[in-house]
Amino acid sequence: MNEAYLRIDDKLMYCRHNGVDPKRTSLLFVHGLGDSGLSFEDPFRYKNYNKYNIIVPDLIGYGRSSGSINKRGYSYSAHVKNLRRLIKELDIKNLIVIGHSMGGDLTTLLCASDPDGIIKKYVCIEGDVTQYDLTISRAAMKAIEKDRFDTWYENDFKTKLVWNKLGELRSGKIYYASLAFCRKTAFIENAKELVKRNTSLDGKHKSEIGKKFVSINVPKIFCYGTASLAKSTLKFLEENNIPTRAFKGAGHCPMTDCSDQFYKFLYEWIKSKE
Repeated sequence: MNEAYLRIDDKLMYCRHNGVDPKRTSLLFVHGLGDSGLSFEDPFRYKNYNKYNIIVPDLIGYGRSSGSINKRGYSYSAHVKNLRRLIKELDIKNLIVIGHSMGGDLTTLLCASDPDGIIKKYVCIEGDVTQYDLTISRAAMKAIEKDRFDTWYENDFKTKLVWNKLGELRSGKIYYASLAFCRKTAFIENAKELVKRNTSLDGKHKSEIGKKFVSINVPKIFCYGTASLAKSTLKFLEENNIPTRAFKGAGHCPMTDCSDQFYKFLYEWIKSKE
């Protein structure tokens, strides 16, 4: 695994990769709220993935990337713009995108507007496509409204939920480590936008992200853990004929908690669509 920094105006984006050959297909993995590229360290250890460029950035404000001097630098549009900049700088022409949780929101927006047609396939891992899976972001919003975000973040969230409850899981350990480097301002701004983007529409299903996800016309699939996804979200996916892959017994992070199973599936799905 190699490491690099991309300078984006006054910011630095950290990126893990295995060496980028423009002739190879690239796999771009994007992490979620509070997380970092550590959640996608596994592709580097599977030999069959060596045929692809593996690209795993830390979003601005997360992990080993720098922060932003203003809140606008943490917006969804800013994150997507930075990902486009990364793709351009690496001279990627043939891309498969994989996004997890909030990273699924961002990659949905990335895939929904691809004027150059470089994105060939899309894998969304429990991205927000309805208003029913906003547990952490909604809790953050309530804490902000009550002016107790710092207390909620350090005690209720990091200690009670992530360390005590999720700490037995590999994903919980990785998430806790990532949170140590997460800028609270980035977390707050993205939690706000998570809720807004996924509750803004009228009608039964209120997610703007979900509407865009349905409209994406490259081969796509939604992956989820059966112990995590809301039944109403699964119904939305069924109603819109979205291909899905369930990981039995897994929670919100099937790519880390059942990594062998997940990456075997991902490799076969990518190959079957080539």
